[in-house]
Amino acid sequence: MLPLAHLGIGLGIAWLSSWRGAVRVDYRLVLLGALLPDLIDKPLGIALGLDTRIWGHTLLFLFALLAVSFVPAFRALRLLGFGIATHLLLDEIWVEPGVALYPMEGWTFPITSFHPEEWFDALLHNPVVQAGEVTGAAILLAFAWRHGLFSRKALREFLGRGGLPDLSKSQP
Repeated sequence: MLPLAHLGIGLGIAWLSSWRGAVRVDYRLVLLGALLPDLIDKPLGIALGLDTRIWGHTLLFLFALLAVSFVPAFRALRLLGFGIATHLLLDEIWVEPGVALYPMEGWTFPITSFHPEEWFDALLHNPVVQAGEVTGAAILLAFAWRHGLFSRKALREFLGRGGLPDLSKSQP
């Protein structure tokens, strides 16, 4: 999947999960987690001549982060882990057990050369990738609309502090 799918669908699942919850969700952490495996692995994979799904796409990485989140001071890392989990689901990481179960199936990752044209080809010709990107974009727009994030002030507040405007105060 590509960035809009990871961001939008990951955010959508978190948004739906917290719909009626009393706990405040910092959606910025979910959004970061939804991209984090690629932010780690793509540059490293390219630099090392490896596949672009390596350490950040492992269950070891996810479970290590979740284990740290049980320390009270790092509880917010659970939201980052939630985003990472949605990323792994969308990437169908189970079809690459050597990566998903690292290091249980060996200490090495697949060696490959970097081919960015494959990403463009998938976006232009793979209906599943296209549907993911459109769905992700639609969810991001719906979230922004629902929470009034189209104003510069509200968007700055959200990005800076994670705050969502209270729209109930502005409605009669």
